[in-house]
Amino acid sequence: MVMTTSNHRPFTYPDGRIDIPSKSGRNGGVKYADYAIGRFIAEASREPWFNDTIFVFVADHCAGSAGKTDIPVKKYEIPLLVYAPHHVKPGRMDRLMSQIDVAPTVLGMMNMSYDTDFLGRDALKDSGNAPRAFISTYQKLGYLTNDQLLVLGPRKYAAQYRVDRASGETRPLPLDDRLLDDMLAYYQGGDYLYQHKLNRIR
Repeated sequence: MVMTTSNHRPFTYPDGRIDIPSKSGRNGGVKYADYAIGRFIAEASREPWFNDTIFVFVADHCAGSAGKTDIPVKKYEIPLLVYAPHHVKPGRMDRLMSQIDVAPTVLGMMNMSYDTDFLGRDALKDSGNAPRAFISTYQKLGYLTNDQLLVLGPRKYAAQYRVDRASGETRPLPLDDRLLDDMLAYYQGGDYLYQHKLNRIR
């Protein structure tokens, strides 16, 4: 796993790689990240393990993830790129998912059989459950299901919104106890598994 940081202030990267000087701003950080990923794939393609490797590229949030609402949903619509030209056919999938779904989805693409305590789902298989995503800021936790967003924060803060997924506009709604129970089950259940070292994959 490699985490890149060139897309964060002060947007520094090696000179001479792209035509935008280092420390010039986000456009340079984005262009350098594009260059770096391209160079990484080009160099990897010369290795004997390349044909049997699945490369996964995913972001954490879009530029400027802060906003005027509790959690600005549009700023958490991120790309996920799965690249394995000898095993994965080109395609596009726009189903609602989040980062906890990446590992189950990739393992599903590999047709792997395994036992796990993953809270995520294989986004390419229909589980029969409603799609959902988990998003958060440094203080607030979000639970997004179709057009409903539930937000929890410090001091027992809870709020619910209807979200226009196309525009990102939100409208306050009364709190739905059923949705709140679902969200708490995920977050508290995940915390319990972690705190008691019960997470496993076989």
